[in-house]
Order: sequence, then structure tokens, then C-alpha cells
Amino acid sequence: ISDQGLEHECCDGRVGCCYTRQRCPTASNRRQGLRISFESLRGPRARWATGGKTSFVNCNSAEGKITEEPVCLGGRAAFAFGAGAKRLYDVVFSLAGLVALSPAFLLIAALIKIADGGDIFYRQIRIGLQGRPFRICKFRTMVPAAEQAGPFVTKDGDARVTWIGRILRKTKLDELPQLWNVLKGDMSLVGPRPEVPRYVQYYTPEQRDILRCKPGITDLASLCFRDEEVLLRNADSLEEFYIQQCIPRKLRLNREYAERANLLSDTWIIVQTICPYWIGVLVNYGIILTASFWLSYGLIYDFAPPAMSALQFWRELSVALALQLGCLTWRKQCRGLLSYFSFPELRQVGTAQGLAAVGLLAWWAAGAGSPPRNVILVNCLLSISLLSGFRVLLRLWRERSAGEEDAPASPPARVGIIGAGSTGAQLALELILKKKFGRIVVAFFDDDFQKWQKRIHEVPVVGMPECLLEGWTEKLDEVVIAMPSAPAERIRELDQLLHQTGLKFYTVTCPIKFWGRQ
Repeated sequence: ISDQGLEHECCDGRVGCCYTRQRCPTASNRRQGLRISFESLRGPRARWATGGKTSFVNCNSAEGKITEEPVCLGGRAAFAFGAGAKRLYDVVFSLAGLVALSPAFLLIAALIKIADGGDIFYRQIRIGLQGRPFRICKFRTMVPAAEQAGPFVTKDGDARVTWIGRILRKTKLDELPQLWNVLKGDMSLVGPRPEVPRYVQYYTPEQRDILRCKPGITDLASLCFRDEEVLLRNADSLEEFYIQQCIPRKLRLNREYAERANLLSDTWIIVQTICPYWIGVLVNYGIILTASFWLSYGLIYDFAPPAMSALQFWRELSVALALQLGCLTWRKQCRGLLSYFSFPELRQVGTAQGLAAVGLLAWWAAGAGSPPRNVILVNCLLSISLLSGFRVLLRLWRERSAGEEDAPASPPARVGIIGAGSTGAQLALELILKKKFGRIVVAFFDDDFQKWQKRIHEVPVVGMPECLLEGWTEKLDEVVIAMPSAPAERIRELDQLLHQTGLKFYTVTCPIKFWGRQ
């Protein structure tokens, strides 16, 4: 059906009929749009276009009529900063990138030609702003006619990807030609990644709101799905998993970005795209290890400048950093979350720094102008201490933040724990760190006299459980019996004792059961 340049077509090829063309009253303060009412539609989803702009509508066959407003640029999902500033930002940095990276473009183009002699660039139809299709440009990473040999998405180990393509995809260098799309105005540096029409047709009406934003080279979802091919490695039905599991999560992240987008957040996303997580970890490690090396010389020479040139110092520092960072990477200490640190991580950090010290001592034995032995040994101990201390501080900050996030508004219940063994101590620590349980540990009670008048996690061990009857009933709200190895007769005695106090009490064998009961 066609009338004054407006067309309607159902996604499955069937055509609706009998529509009316009206002005959209809600568009008065925004870009003028159209509201289209279809009295008879047979398809589950419809598409209409006017003036080259496309929008999607859902067809409600039960009601026999639908009404939907086309995309508008001034709604909640629009960028929080002016479109002019955003466009200027994109033009300046995309043009600068094209000029600065032109040597890299030539090198990559040559490698692609050497790999199989095929085309350098790969162009594909994607859905952009307001549903308009455009051709995205990327460096070709797959064999020619790869789309005919498999799905649009790829997983790790896909045979269609060339050897140079694997390198380009791993480093994200295949995305560089999209700077030209940004300069043309089809895309932005930061914005929701555009999808192919095949996948856009599965969007829900709410998900199609993201088409109000100009697509970008990178976005929040790109950071989270940086290793998407590895994520899809074991998927039996690749496209089904991608459509049902990946796309909804990506669109949720895109909506979060769109609601609070600004130039500062755009810049931070670009920095994170260029510098992945492991590079940030290495930078932090490098700063700490540099401080450790300088402190080692300072402690050995009483912070007086040693008789050595600055060039020699920097040469020694460079070799030491290369060895230490290399060993940390080998021991897989650049992939883990820094705020999770315990004995396994401490062992790996110690092993890495010990191996680096052995390498430096071998350099010293070769007489190649390495740091003195005492500096090497002190640096090894200092680096282990500083790296571990840094990660312990991050762990404490994470645990404190997690505990305060879900703290209830009401005053916490006062808890006494009978049993100052490992189970009771673990239970107390969990309650101290996780404020969301709404409990505070006030005292321990235990039969072991060696623990009396001592403290566990800064909680006093008052004395034997019978002390509960001596003034503690008014100071507690609940009592937990955490004595899994106690004889059954002693448990019965404690049960009778607690019934006398009138306090609420629990008997647990491990903290997990306690959490489940709560």
C-alpha cells in the first residue's frame, strides 16, 4: 500500500490494509512525527517508512488496530548533552584518529592482502538512528562470502576467521575503519552497537527505544562483552543463544548508558575500550613495583643518592619491572579481580616475585650491571608486601561497601553466639561484614576457659554459656548455638538454659544453614 510516499509492510511479507494518516499530537514539542492506525493487520510486526526514516510497530491482531508514535529525539533516552557538542566531539576525534592511525591502516591492509589476497574492507548493512539502515565498514577478518557459510555471529575457534583476523579481533583493530562512519555521521564514537536487520526484528517495543540513539563504535555493552566469542564458545545453538541471552543484556546496558550519557562518560568508555582490564591492572602493579624498587635503594643507602647515574637506575628499574610484571602475568595475576585476595592469591604473588628475584640474581651473577644483591632481596620482600597490602585494602573497601549497601533502616538485632570455635567465628565475621542481615554480634559464650576474657573479631568472649543468666538477657535479642561438635547432652542443657532466658535462639552446624533460615 502506498500513499503520499508512505509505505507499510509486515515483516513476514504480508501486507496490512485500511489505515489512516494522522498528525501525532504528542510531537508538538519535538520533531514532528506521524501516528498511523491500522484497522486490519495480519502480521505480528510491521514496519513503516516516511522520508527515508523507519520505525517499528507491533500488530495486535486481537484488537485489530494499533497506534504507535515514531521515534523522537527529545525523549528520556536522548543524550544528556547537546547534539552539537556530541557531534563536534565525534568529528574532531574521528578525524584525528584517521590521520594519526593512517600508518596502522596501511600495515593492516597489507597484512590482510598477504593473508588471502581478498578485499581489505568488509561492509555490512546495520540498523542505525531511527531505524535507518547504513553500511558499516570494518577490516575484513573472515574468508570471502563467510555469511553464506554460517551465522552472522561467531564463536571462538570459528574456521571462517583468518589468522590475521584473529589478531585484529582480539585487539579490536578491525573496528578502526568505523571512524569513517563516525566522520560521515552514520555513527558516533560512543553509542549502542548497531545490529544487523535480522536481529533487530526480534526487538521488543521497549527494546526498540534504543534506536533513538545514534549507534557507536563502542559502548557499555562492548566493554562487558569484550570477549563475546569466548562466551559463545560452547553454545550449541549459536544464534539462538545470542538472540535470547546476549541481546537483551546488551540492550539493558545500552539503556543505562543512554539515560546518563555525557562527554565525560563517553571519554571514560573510550579509555576502557583502548585499555582493557588487564592493562589497568598492570599499570597499578607497575606503579607499586616502581615505588618498591625506589624504596629498596632508599632503605639500603639510608635515602642518600647512591653513586650511580640516573640512566643506570632507570635501566635497572626497567629490567626489574619487566621481570616482575612478566612473572605476575604468567601466574595469572592480571585477570583476577583485585579486590578478591586471600591465601591462594598471596601464594601466586609471592611465587611471581620470588621468580623475578631469581632472575635478577642471575643477572647479577652474570656481571651485567644489575642491582646489588641486598637491593634485589629487599625489593622482593617489599614488592610482595606492597602488592598484598594494596589488594587487602581493596578487599576491605569492597567488603565494607557491600555491607553498608543493604543495611536495613531499623536498629540491628543484638546477637550472642554460644561457641567460640571456627563455626562461631565464621558466623560472627559474616554478620559483622554483611549488614543486610540486620544483626550485630555482642558477645561470645564458650565452655573453653582459655578463651574467656579474650576477643574474636573484636567481640568479647564473656565466659561460660551459663553467664547468660547473669544480666545478659537484657542485652541480647537472639542467641545462636554454634557448637557442631558438642555432645548431644550438652546441647540439651543449653536448650533448657535458653528456654529460661526467654530469648529467641537457633542451633546451627554451619553458617550457610543460618542464612537459609533467615
